[in-house]
Amino acid sequence: MKYSIEQRKELARRLRAEGRNCCQSVAMAFDDVTGLDGETVGRLAEGFGSGFGGRQEVCGAVSGTTMICGVAYAGMDRKDIYGKVKAAMGAFEQLEGSCSCRDLKGPGRKPCLELITDAVEILHRQLEADGR
Repeated sequence: MKYSIEQRKELARRLRAEGRNCCQSVAMAFDDVTGLDGETVGRLAEGFGSGFGGRQEVCGAVSGTTMICGVAYAGMDRKDIYGKVKAAMGAFEQLEGSCSCRDLKGPGRKPCLELITDAVEILHRQLEADGR
């Protein structure tokens, strides 16, 4: 069963409330797309939290989006997959102002939970538009 956008966002919220990091919360919310076991995806995504292991580099929500693009668009030419990743990252950056965890955690910025649900919505809409 494919999740609706609201079901997917609610799943991401629940995962975050259970203590999952941003990358895990996004990536695990797309188990219906990947066909992968959620716990396995969670383990794969563990090190991407807090901007690559706490370094505050690329936002974990963006990393989760990138991971799912790799699976959802598997079989496409690498250049085309990179284009899909760039599209998702571009939409996130346009909405949030950055893809950097460090920048996104600054004063007056959205909490991580909102960044997670925004990333989920961006990716959901992109995958839906692409028939994935």
